[in-house]
Amino acid sequence: MSIAVEDRRERRCDVLVVGAGAAGLFAALAARGGLDPDAGEGLPTAHAPDVVLLNNEARLGLKILVSGGGRCNLTNAQVDENDYESDAPRAVKGLLRGFPAAAVRTFFRARGCPTYTEPMGKIFPQSDSAADVLGTLLGAVEAAGIPLIAPAEVIRLDPPVLASERWLVRLGDGSQWQPQCVVIATGGKSLPKTGSRGFGLQELDRLGHEITASLPALTPLLLRREGPLAGLSGLTVPAVLTLAPRGVKPEQLAGTRFRSLARAAGGLLVTHKGATGPAPFDVSGACGRAQLAGEDVVLYADFWSLVADEGPWRPYRDLDKQPGAALAPALTPRPPTREAFEHQMRGLFEQRERIIGTVLATRLPRSLVEALLHAARIDSNYKVKQLDDRDRARLYLALTQVDLGLTGTEGYAKAEVTSGGVPLGELDRRTLESKLLPGLYCCGEVINVTGRLGGFNFQWAWSSGYAAGIAAAKASSEG
Repeated sequence: MSIAVEDRRERRCDVLVVGAGAAGLFAALAARGGLDPDAGEGLPTAHAPDVVLLNNEARLGLKILVSGGGRCNLTNAQVDENDYESDAPRAVKGLLRGFPAAAVRTFFRARGCPTYTEPMGKIFPQSDSAADVLGTLLGAVEAAGIPLIAPAEVIRLDPPVLASERWLVRLGDGSQWQPQCVVIATGGKSLPKTGSRGFGLQELDRLGHEITASLPALTPLLLRREGPLAGLSGLTVPAVLTLAPRGVKPEQLAGTRFRSLARAAGGLLVTHKGATGPAPFDVSGACGRAQLAGEDVVLYADFWSLVADEGPWRPYRDLDKQPGAALAPALTPRPPTREAFEHQMRGLFEQRERIIGTVLATRLPRSLVEALLHAARIDSNYKVKQLDDRDRARLYLALTQVDLGLTGTEGYAKAEVTSGGVPLGELDRRTLESKLLPGLYCCGEVINVTGRLGGFNFQWAWSSGYAAGIAAAKASSEG
């Protein structure tokens, strides 16, 4: 989709949105007056700002199209600031309220794209087609009369020298735009094949912002080839993953006072290189950050807590297809203490004449049981009554605190989002306007706000795009 504009080397508009991904499309619609968080509908008034969208790629919405396995996980039924990593959680809370998940669903439903909710809250278009999501967004942009120019590669942003002047936005073809306000919605560096090159982050850095180091997030993990999961490629199992400094004692790791570097509970899929799935994705950003900082860390897996009789995973334990998301942070269990583990295992330990490998295989995949017992130097053919206290102590650690042998992540090539970016503390917490450069607004992945897996990053795109677009439109009308 490309809407032609008058072919001049220098063009003017009220609001120029750089980047036509999820955040940019919503920012443009909000600036033009085409969004109503209550009704979901809206068309520009006669006095609506002149808004223009630029996209560096000729192909539009590539990240939308590939998200959620081609289904596009739009948002989540339950969203709050605890679902995000940020330097200003309270600001995230306020911005999410401006255009919440309910408003997102209303927006798409009002335009012929109804949604449905999966277990654990992931929301998808009823058609299960990401193309319908993109089509709805582009249709709204066209209905609002917003020119969308692609390809149009921005190479430099120059702020006005005087208050009476405009921004100067230079393009790679030698042309220029002179808007009153600029919204940066260029995304991060994740999935570079979709056009994400980190331009916005580079420009914000050049223009004087202190950028929190960008890193790939929601990306697969790399594990030692000879680690405890070696040879189990293709296995899917629920697990609690905990990232901690090396040297933490088992009783500390299970203690209520210990604060991990990251923790997530959900499905884990073993791959030839390591692990992927909701739980690995949700800790991947912290894993990469710790390793970049040179920290000696261990990624522990607890394979027991989510298959125990009591616990937050019980509603999903027997489903044919495990939920494609991790538990909310407040519901994520820490590894059990040795005492709690013995209590949970009491029914199994009472089966004294049975083989330990067979007993555990009633709860966990047999291949995983064999691998974990082998790594713990426990003979899987022992009868339960043959396990002495030392064996039971090793069994406790083998099931609840397994060192997976973390070596890294698969990086930006497989990452769904980019963590880091311009700190919220350097932006107005309500409008997302730069505190250093009046008239410059940010939204989406260029901001230091990263959600966990489950539609939370799209929700941030909608909410932050709405806030930046509304604010830019107001500022341009006052300029």
